[in-house]
Amino acid sequence: MGQHYAPEEISGAVLATEIAEDLVKWGNQVTFLTCAPSHPKGIIFPGYKNWFFRREEYRGVQVIRIWSYISPQKTFWRRILNYGTFSASTFYGGIFAERPDVIFSASPPLPLGLSAWLLSRLWKVPWVLRVEDLYPDAAVAAGLLKNKRVIAFFAAIERFLYKKATHISVISQGFRNNLIQKNVQDNKISVTPVWADPSAVQPMAKDNEFRNEHGLEGKFVILYAGNIGYNSVLEDVIEAAELLRAEECIRFVIVGEGVKKASLQEMVSRYDLHNVDFYPYQPREKYPEMLAAADLGLVTLTEDSYYTSLPSKVFNIMASGRPILAITPPSSEIAGLLGSAQCGLNVAPSSPDKLVEVILTFLQDEQLVTVMGRNGRTVLEEQFSREQCIRMYDRLFHSLVDTNHELNGNKMPE
Repeated sequence: MGQHYAPEEISGAVLATEIAEDLVKWGNQVTFLTCAPSHPKGIIFPGYKNWFFRREEYRGVQVIRIWSYISPQKTFWRRILNYGTFSASTFYGGIFAERPDVIFSASPPLPLGLSAWLLSRLWKVPWVLRVEDLYPDAAVAAGLLKNKRVIAFFAAIERFLYKKATHISVISQGFRNNLIQKNVQDNKISVTPVWADPSAVQPMAKDNEFRNEHGLEGKFVILYAGNIGYNSVLEDVIEAAELLRAEECIRFVIVGEGVKKASLQEMVSRYDLHNVDFYPYQPREKYPEMLAAADLGLVTLTEDSYYTSLPSKVFNIMASGRPILAITPPSSEIAGLLGSAQCGLNVAPSSPDKLVEVILTFLQDEQLVTVMGRNGRTVLEEQFSREQCIRMYDRLFHSLVDTNHELNGNKMPE
């Protein structure tokens, strides 16, 4: 189960699509419950409608599209309505699908887990919950949830899902520790990292079409590509750009959409900066070339959100053979990964002076850029490749199905 996002965004939905495709390739039958594609603008793609129920096939995956509330307005309650209607619709979509051997759902959105649990009870099959962001913690950290009663309500749903899931897959050890602190049984939690496909994203020539199209020839490019959301720290990047305005060879490129984009553009205008460029999401096929056009790949997380999120862009930058410039708290998993893999440098949030210092270090040391980029690619291939991580799911699903078949009458525990 998962929502379908636009090909322009490398997101959790892309990872879910890759899981489905690979499982089919390895001989499994997969049904994917989703809605009409509309992300990131909240406008349904041409050729699609907000159908109540529709079957399709995509690369061997059986796709069932169900209705959900879709709006271009990204207010908090409209998002909640989108998540809620989609989550509810997946239940009837699942009923009309064939009986599965195992159910797999992602969180967020939290309510989706309720439909997955009900379907697992109806079909008497195991249910795997993949936790991609810690909710409601992430929404509280981003300042989206402030009402104590609403927070308590979603926290109760979170506890319920963790209790009822047959197995919980988390994306990092930090997430696993968080769940254990919430009294989740440690033997039902496994870590399956976020991944990148080293065959799809590869080290490429820096001087390419993306650079030529956007006037970046001869520039030292620092690239941020992805959601410009509440948990980003791109204000620090704009402050650094202001401090570096005299360094004409440095260019900051921000590709994506999100709630903070307008305020960042206003900052750039107020500072009268000419070293920061904004672009919309790029077509998926241009993504590897875009990453290759950078000298440094940017990743940012706020002080409040670093323990609730692990951006997938980290691993795509590693796959591209470019070093990572991260703006995260020193205790974040990203900072730890950069240190252990020697594939980038981390700067604490709200430290634009230090950020400038690190940028200049990279600018003046071409060998450092080359070595850290190569290190990232090597570690990605060894630990975070698409096939390695999805094989973990394949083995997990088959193990749970075998265990379920051994139970008398295929009864699931309460």
